[in-house]
Amino acid sequence: MHILNDEKKDAKAFKTITAMVETTKPDMIILTGDLTSEKENFTAFKTMGEYLESFNIPWGFVFGNHEGLDIAYEENEVSDPEKIADRQTLSDYLESLPNCIYEAGDENVDGTGNYYYNVTDDKGKVITSLIMMDSHSWDKENNGYDHFHDNQIEWYENTIKELNAKNAEKAVPTAVPSSVFLHIPLSEYKDAWTEYAANGFKDTENVKLNYGTAGETGEIVYSGIHEDGFFEKMQELGSTDSVFCGHDHLNNFSVNYKGINLTYSYSVDYLAYIGIKKLGSQRGCTVINIAPDGSIDFSAQNYYQDKYVSY
Repeated sequence: MHILNDEKKDAKAFKTITAMVETTKPDMIILTGDLTSEKENFTAFKTMGEYLESFNIPWGFVFGNHEGLDIAYEENEVSDPEKIADRQTLSDYLESLPNCIYEAGDENVDGTGNYYYNVTDDKGKVITSLIMMDSHSWDKENNGYDHFHDNQIEWYENTIKELNAKNAEKAVPTAVPSSVFLHIPLSEYKDAWTEYAANGFKDTENVKLNYGTAGETGEIVYSGIHEDGFFEKMQELGSTDSVFCGHDHLNNFSVNYKGINLTYSYSVDYLAYIGIKKLGSQRGCTVINIAPDGSIDFSAQNYYQDKYVSY
């Protein structure tokens, strides 16, 4: 979203979100990072937090690479900590909001905001789990975007096994279905799109296009600099069938890669790039429907449709 305390441009983002929420009437809203940026991030966080709370709908959040960074302290003369805050301060704020399901997570696991939310039936069986993970920011040592760390992957594995054990007590033999939400795309997003493009933008044995296209230039997919083993862990455990990320504003594709859906969330952004306010193909929301058996279907909904009445 990149809310940057620009009253007129931020108002456009709020108008867009309001129209989509009022039309879709979701049970939950999830933001896949970059709510704001480094400058005066606490001011923007409070503005956005109060706005989202006004819907009185549960909402989740994962940190992006632009907000709440300790790098703000390294690169700026911080004269007003009420305006430029580190992730811990922003995390504490999120946890204070009544409708926000965000949790800081285990302090012994790298990152801020590794947590999950279980959707259960009336008997307590976990129908599906929504798993939020911190994809960090910039890896200075390797000069590229960061990726999941080993102890995060271990946390994910333990979480899935605990959920499976909980359902096993209720005589449910299969793995609990789950979806993962993060900001910076996994390196497999790049692998999948590269393979798809190399095949003349046609499906391959490994890659099946669900919808959308890549709109970014340069590297096309700005993923974490290294493969981290997380994708292989998802395959091994057989729980997660869908991953949703943010980060690349103009990419809006979804592919099934080796059995797992890798999907870009749509963007609600009028500020990040010069001229982006005039672009519209990337602006909207991803609507996810969860069935009673835990299976999901999802679709990208562009904002510029008649059903989204401007408020």
